[in-house]
Amino acid sequence: MKSKEEILSKFPEKIRLILEKEDFSKLEEIRLRSDRHIVVTTNGIHRQLDYMTAQHEIEQTLHIISQSSVYAYIEEIKSCFITLQGGHRVGLCGRAVVKDGEVCNIVQLSGINFRIARQVKGSANAILPYIVQDGIKNTLIISPPQCGKTTMLRDIARQIGKRYKVSIIDERGEIAAMHRGIPQYDVGEMTDVLDLCPKNIGISLMLRSMSPDVIITDEIAAGDIEAIGQAFSCGVKIIATAHGDNVSQVLKRINLDPIAHEIGCVITLSRKKGVGTIESIGSGLNISKH
Repeated sequence: MKSKEEILSKFPEKIRLILEKEDFSKLEEIRLRSDRHIVVTTNGIHRQLDYMTAQHEIEQTLHIISQSSVYAYIEEIKSCFITLQGGHRVGLCGRAVVKDGEVCNIVQLSGINFRIARQVKGSANAILPYIVQDGIKNTLIISPPQCGKTTMLRDIARQIGKRYKVSIIDERGEIAAMHRGIPQYDVGEMTDVLDLCPKNIGISLMLRSMSPDVIITDEIAAGDIEAIGQAFSCGVKIIATAHGDNVSQVLKRINLDPIAHEIGCVITLSRKKGVGTIESIGSGLNISKH
């Protein structure tokens, strides 16, 4: 399996030998913590392995990942992650070095988390008919973490990116998983990606530079509402996600009043029947009911 080989090659030898026994077809995460057991996650269930990770092995893992050139990856490291070839995402934890109110490095690593990438083509099939109706509807997808909203967003981009000009504002580097300028996921032939850029800045940049039909972005917050409104005023459609269990929770956290009337489709997800369980699909966002 290619992904297994890609991931195993990033670990020191002793850890690699331990992990070789795992079934990578179902593996979701591999966590290393200094002086603690390796923990693997499968189907949301965490399991300790019989191996304690030494501090020097965590440091060695980072050097392998960065090809012994940590500073070449500093822009990603200060965001606490590195994206690997294949789209696999490595989360980093340690001591943050802060300068002028911004994180400029992560040192003295204490933990590393490998999130194994899998593109689920067709994951958006059930919701696409509600989003694409005589054109694209402005859409908000709501769910708690790890319920599949980014996976669905990626598949929406892949499918509508065959017909429409799509711009992805990938602030957290998770939708397209760019590695050296190349998306590691299939996000559509007519899709452009702006990587690791704040949404409130990136939306304006894409409006000016790429003339998109649709902008796709992940995890909107209150600070993004003005930029989203700007896109609406330009006739550009927005498909976005937001953290929350339901519409009411999102409305309490984000002031959507200025753009609520423009949102034509609201989808909520959960994990009740597995990742990507569709809880509800609404035709709009009715602020007055909440």
